[in-house]
Amino acid sequence: MNRLIWGDNLLAMQALLTQGYAGKIDLIYIDPPFNSDADYSYDITIEGKQVEKEASIVERLAYTDTWEAGVDSYLDMIYPRLQLTKRLLSEQGSIYIHLDWRLIDLIRLVMDEIYGFAFYQSCIRWKRQTSSGYKGLKKYGRAHDSILWYSRSASFIFNPQYVPYTDSYIKSHYNRVDENGRRYREHWLGTTTQETIDKYIETGRVVKRPDGSYEKRLYLDEQPGTPVDDIWTDISPVNSQALEDTKYPTQKPEALLERIIKASSNEGDLVADFFCGSGTTMAVAEKLNRRWIGCNLDKVGIQVSRNRLVNQGAKPFLLENIGNYQRHMIYLSGSKINEMQRIILKLYGAAPRNDRPDLGSHTPDGEEPELVYVGYPDRPVTAKKVIELAQEAEILDGTGYKTLVVLAWDYDYNFNTELENRKAALRTPLKVDIKPLTIPPEIYNYLKKAKNEAELDSLRDKITFHEKPYLKVSKPEVSNAGDGKVVITLKIDRYVLMNYPIPEAQQVELRRAIKDNFAALIDYWAIDWDYDGKTFRSTWQAIRGNGKQASTVVTMATSPELSAGKRAIAVRLVDVFGNDASATVEVK
Repeated sequence: MNRLIWGDNLLAMQALLTQGYAGKIDLIYIDPPFNSDADYSYDITIEGKQVEKEASIVERLAYTDTWEAGVDSYLDMIYPRLQLTKRLLSEQGSIYIHLDWRLIDLIRLVMDEIYGFAFYQSCIRWKRQTSSGYKGLKKYGRAHDSILWYSRSASFIFNPQYVPYTDSYIKSHYNRVDENGRRYREHWLGTTTQETIDKYIETGRVVKRPDGSYEKRLYLDEQPGTPVDDIWTDISPVNSQALEDTKYPTQKPEALLERIIKASSNEGDLVADFFCGSGTTMAVAEKLNRRWIGCNLDKVGIQVSRNRLVNQGAKPFLLENIGNYQRHMIYLSGSKINEMQRIILKLYGAAPRNDRPDLGSHTPDGEEPELVYVGYPDRPVTAKKVIELAQEAEILDGTGYKTLVVLAWDYDYNFNTELENRKAALRTPLKVDIKPLTIPPEIYNYLKKAKNEAELDSLRDKITFHEKPYLKVSKPEVSNAGDGKVVITLKIDRYVLMNYPIPEAQQVELRRAIKDNFAALIDYWAIDWDYDGKTFRSTWQAIRGNGKQASTVVTMATSPELSAGKRAIAVRLVDVFGNDASATVEVK
């Protein structure tokens, strides 16, 4: 199955190798970040209001780390990833690396070391714009990107590509017209057998010259065109009026990827992009009947890619999260899980307990103490765990606590619904108020700056623990369709986003714009009409779309005819800021 992976590509490639993908990928195209001043924001329009969505700090941190020590840290980032690409490529495979003037020479040296100079095939120059020059500066205007092409071995795939002849070339070379109006040129046959000449005469393609020799007619409409060389000037960048424009800042034109994919792969081959941005590689691979894998740490990029693929009618694909980025970052920082839990408690303002590393107490100004629990970065917090903690909180320390604050890296699928169901099933109602919050990814960034725990005090005001989005779906309406079949209607009753990752000045205006239209916040929602409790299989979906194709989603869905009987229905929702929520409902 085609795979769209959200996560660090280093972890994703390592996981693919353990899953048997070594030597299985036929073409890799990557467009790694090569600008240390990159803008990580993304403009979206909600109810006519344009807002600037800021990338999460996890996404930004990955690229900040990339440039922290300049080019040295960039090479530290890219080197192990390029090593993994070599292990993933098949013997007939190729890799294309899209770069600009900043890093082309350095990456060329790195690739010569990893792949070998013998397997360097070309450096393609793509003229992406017309240079306006640099007024008053002593330099030429920069108008091209460079694309390095290396093969895995000497037996690589290459299908020559062609561009149409220019008008001037046609006029000068194909300047004859036959009795049927077809343009052609004459090609001297030279020394050949009479048998061959007679064969050509039968087809009407041979002309006898005055000197007795023969020329063959080469028809314009039968020629492939001019072979493409390593200077590409015929492909324009994505312009703001193009239908393919997703408004993603680093989007590359489909024509560029079409040429690369056609040249270095065949139908049915596996194509991968581990810095997949807006999903151009996967979108083109899908159209050209190639299998594909895409990977991106940027959640907005994953959303844009998914929307793009769904809108173009792509075959079903797997959307997954590979690699526990939180745990990976903790290990890289040299911390242990228990140490991290203590630090998070302190950043929240809670005092860690001596007997439990995952628990602490916090007393807000003028209020009663709260019990605070910190989840583990390698597992989601479940509703079952929270109920157990709440029951423990009622009696802990003799007097108990009236509030349980949960700080989680992630929550289990259908957490809200499951929590309410478990609370309702209790024989004795809970006396503890439960406040589920999400640990912000920027904690990593602050931890890198803090040299010791004493410095954490100054960081507390800079960190916000976000409330989970709230999703409520209606009770399913079941209609009898006859012959043991039913049709089910389901709708979203409410979606509430507690925190907006946009500049403060834009928040008031946005809240006003969506006051009576929560659907404007929904980027995508999908339904599994027969959820097995393990794997979510989308069989219905509504999507907001990208760029000019964006429109508010519907909030009601109707199933196809289904077998009557008991079933679970699962809903998954992702909003325009990348937050996700889920819910399940039962049909009896």
